[in-house]
Amino acid sequence: MEHRCEVCASFRPRGALDPARELLEVSFGERRVLLCRGHAGIARNSQVSSIDELRTLYAESIGQRSYISRRARDAGESEGAPRNAGRRTGDLAR
Repeated sequence: MEHRCEVCASFRPRGALDPARELLEVSFGERRVLLCRGHAGIARNSQVSSIDELRTLYAESIGQRSYISRRARDAGESEGAPRNAGRRTGDLAR
C-alpha cells in the first residue's frame, strides 16, 4: 500500500508519490492522520488540536467538503480497490 498525505491525495490523486517524501503521522485524539511535512506544519502553525478543526482548516474555500475524510483509512485497505460487497449476517433474509 502506498502511503500518501491525506490532503495531497485530494488535490493530486496520482501526484506526490516520491518514496523519499517525508510523511508524518499526526494524532488528533483517537484518529491518526498521515500528512506531508508542509501540511503538518500548516496544521501546527494554525494550532489545530482536533480532527474537526483539521477538517475545517483543509476544507474547500467554496463549498462544504473537507480534504480530510471523516473516517480513518484502514491500513489493510488498498487504494482504489472496491469495498467488500458482502452483507452482515443480521441482514440476511430469514
